[in-house]
Amino acid sequence: MKDTDVTAGEYTIIKGKDGKSIIAHPATYTHIGTHSSVGKGSVFSGSVTKDMIDSFLTNATIPEGGGGISADFKGGGYLLVAPFDVAMQFADATVKAGTKEDYDPVQKKMVPVPIAEVHTSQPISDFATDVTTVLVFPYDPSRSSTEQNEFVNNNTELAELLEAGQLYALATAFPGGFELEEVGGIAFPKVGVPKATAWGGMENPTWAVIIPDSQQEPMLERWSKLAGLIK
Repeated sequence: MKDTDVTAGEYTIIKGKDGKSIIAHPATYTHIGTHSSVGKGSVFSGSVTKDMIDSFLTNATIPEGGGGISADFKGGGYLLVAPFDVAMQFADATVKAGTKEDYDPVQKKMVPVPIAEVHTSQPISDFATDVTTVLVFPYDPSRSSTEQNEFVNNNTELAELLEAGQLYALATAFPGGFELEEVGGIAFPKVGVPKATAWGGMENPTWAVIIPDSQQEPMLERWSKLAGLIK
């Protein structure tokens, strides 16, 4: 394999500068693309392409144990994930049912997970962030499909990298930090973002996806309508 990134069948293999290699499935890039529309979590404000991610990882320092790596992608994005109690402090906050993709270790693929959406009249500009996180983890055969494991095992170089603990997998990329400290101008204790399956759904929400620019009537106008003073 060459020193940058190559396509091997349906997989992309990214060779890093530190001897590590990263394998990425097309579905991973598709999932990253879902961070372009409000309602699925934090969203990119510009176009983040496969080539941008691959090029970044070619020159990035991959942590030995994997994790979040800060990337400088032009345009940044909007941080639209927050602890539920923080999200409910936003202007005109209301709650609705929604879904967010997360990885199911049983099905070994991304699946929709029920979550709480907090709609707010605050503009999306309030949630702008210059930070992008790319998540890369050590390759784990137990979390990979049979087909992908066979591909790795049948590729001498990848099999040797796996044996040496130098093979990693691209998990996702999203706007914002791996640990949050402030969202929408509201600060809170620094905390890591859990998987969506641990957000409590609508029954016991602990985290939420934020939907900004929701049209909410001012409270005084709503009261006036209820009182019959205006129509």
